[in-house]
Amino acid sequence: MSVHHVAYVLLIAVAAGLSAFLSVVALRNRDIAGALPLGVLLVGVTVWAGGKIAELASPGLSASVFWANVQYFGIVAVIAMWLLFALAYTGRSRWLTGRTVLLLAVEPVLVLVAIWTNGRHGLFRTGTDLVSHGSLTGVTSIPGPAFWIHTAYSYLLLSVGAVLIVRLLVRSDHLYRSQAIGVLLAVCSPWIGNGVFLLGATPPAIDTTIIGFSITGVALTVITVRHRLFDIVPVVREVARDKVIESITDAVVVVDHRGRLVDGNPAAEALLDRDITDVIGRPLAEAFPDLAAAIDGGAMDGDATDTDANGRDADEENSFQTEFERKKGSAVRYYDVRVSPLQRGFGALTGRLISLRDITDQRQREQQLEVLNRLLRHNFRNDATAIQGNASLLRDDVTDPDALRHLETIERTVETMIERNERFSHLMGRLDDSARESIDLTAELKELVATKRRRHPEAAIAFDRTEPAWVDTGGIVVSALDELLTNSIKHNDADRPRVQIAITTPERRESDTVRLRIRDNGPGIPDREIGPIDRGTETPLEHASGVGLWLATWIIREVDGSLSFSETEDGTAVTVSLPADRSTEFA
Repeated sequence: MSVHHVAYVLLIAVAAGLSAFLSVVALRNRDIAGALPLGVLLVGVTVWAGGKIAELASPGLSASVFWANVQYFGIVAVIAMWLLFALAYTGRSRWLTGRTVLLLAVEPVLVLVAIWTNGRHGLFRTGTDLVSHGSLTGVTSIPGPAFWIHTAYSYLLLSVGAVLIVRLLVRSDHLYRSQAIGVLLAVCSPWIGNGVFLLGATPPAIDTTIIGFSITGVALTVITVRHRLFDIVPVVREVARDKVIESITDAVVVVDHRGRLVDGNPAAEALLDRDITDVIGRPLAEAFPDLAAAIDGGAMDGDATDTDANGRDADEENSFQTEFERKKGSAVRYYDVRVSPLQRGFGALTGRLISLRDITDQRQREQQLEVLNRLLRHNFRNDATAIQGNASLLRDDVTDPDALRHLETIERTVETMIERNERFSHLMGRLDDSARESIDLTAELKELVATKRRRHPEAAIAFDRTEPAWVDTGGIVVSALDELLTNSIKHNDADRPRVQIAITTPERRESDTVRLRIRDNGPGIPDREIGPIDRGTETPLEHASGVGLWLATWIIREVDGSLSFSETEDGTAVTVSLPADRSTEFA
């Protein structure tokens, strides 16, 4: 036997061995979508390749024809299981029914009956003979009409499955794309080899289909080991996405690139007051005209879908947000509308996903807060100033020492209330108008520490950093640090309050955070003060006594920072993390 013939037989044996091994792996993972049909497909490949080896080893025509017929048990299984695998792997589970399996079983049964009874009718083969190529001897046959019908049917199923995989390939990310390419290579290789064989481009005894199956075994081995074929299955993500969309309370609708409604979840049906299937395929401007108008002035009607309300190309628009008002009887509901483009794997725009979140309660709370804020900022100040003025007038008429002490308490309390209100109003106003810009935290803290030392000479404040520390926060963050320093000094009951300030800047490319640590020797911050701030909410039994820590927390979070509190051996430490300005090198 020549080297070429030995290599040919070895390739068949490799195909059989790899397929047998991978079929066991697949069937052990049969609970994973697509694993069961893939396992049966690989069993079919094993039978096909094993039958080919037996055919080549058979001594006569009848034995060779027998093993050629046996190969078709594997061939028909491969064809049917390929389509079932493609359906399962790509998430088309609605097609995976008993009826589908029965329909796919019809052709294999008919083919096997035709093959094993061919001697009576000759529909599958009109003639058979042994043909030799060197030391190899195999069956050659004259195809009958049933063979060509079977071949056409096989290539049809192959094409359908391949199209499903290609669509997944186009839409998926890198990991699933690698899997899909491997699966396509694994399945298409033997069919390319089969096409070469049917065209007569090889000697009759050499069936290049088997060589293709060797490539199949290698490809499946690679994607099983390297790309975790049975661990990471795209259908899981697709099913999960469907379940999430169906279960969320936000209304979600999908329109194609021409503005036609193609899908929607139950919340969208409730918003539309109609079954979503009744409006599938209709322009959004027709099914939901007020929403379409709110999105882009009616440009979703299919005639102007290439631009949005501002005249920008849809391809260039990443996403946008607006608000939508919907009246139902005498009630009005408000919705936050977000529109995101849907794109294929290579960036082609295919449609838009529109989500609507009911923000009616939020709008009402915002209105209530605006009224309350106005009362606190303006009415409260006017009333407190009136109390302060009348208390000053009373001072001239009061001579009783006890009454004077009470009057002084009233004046101090009102003065503190006015000061807190002004401080709160000032900082909240700065929050509303704060601009993000780069500041040198070291320089800002030097000025702040100098001010605190003048106002509180009894306190020892240590801060000796000279290197700059640039943060991307804007000057508003200095107000937060002022509150934290004030808290460390004013609420410190030590004979000599001590405050230590340290800044840690990131190494180049190591981190994006500048950390500021403020330590004091005070009594610590009670849990009833820290707890509500950590949670973000207060209760009647657990709340902060002042607004300083709240203001500091709001400001730091507003600039994308964070703060935490911890106890030390002699007091409290506050750690503030702020976004570093990466455009500036740190010392």
